[in-house]
Amino acid sequence: MSATEGFKIGKAVFNILKNNDALMQISGMSAGLIQPAPLKEQGATTLGITYEFDAVNPLNIKRVFRLETAPLYIVDFTLECIAKDYSTSILLADYATTALQESSNGSYGDVKVNGITLESANEDYNKARKYYSKRLSFQARILL
Repeated sequence: MSATEGFKIGKAVFNILKNNDALMQISGMSAGLIQPAPLKEQGATTLGITYEFDAVNPLNIKRVFRLETAPLYIVDFTLECIAKDYSTSILLADYATTALQESSNGSYGDVKVNGITLESANEDYNKARKYYSKRLSFQARILL
């Protein structure tokens, strides 16, 4: 996978989340609080969603004889939903999961989502920074 393809997939995840009305209605939530994981270390975290790609595995990319075959990627990624209070962290995780799983068969720029499934979830409390965290692992089928 090239950096361009990874960037496209990241933009698709961002667009799915930022266009979810329920998620954006949470008090204090905005599209600016959805960002790639490396950025979360900057500043004090009070509310937000970060995403990080764990694996992007290409399938079905040999197109020499079958030009109609689209390049398919199995993408493993993680969301971290962060909030100062426990109930808000649960709402963020619930709405983000719903938005991603309902995005099946949607197109986002050059990316076609063929399905996103929640694989696992866990929660934590960061004592040093005083926030609750829900980590959600997803697997997606992406056509580029």
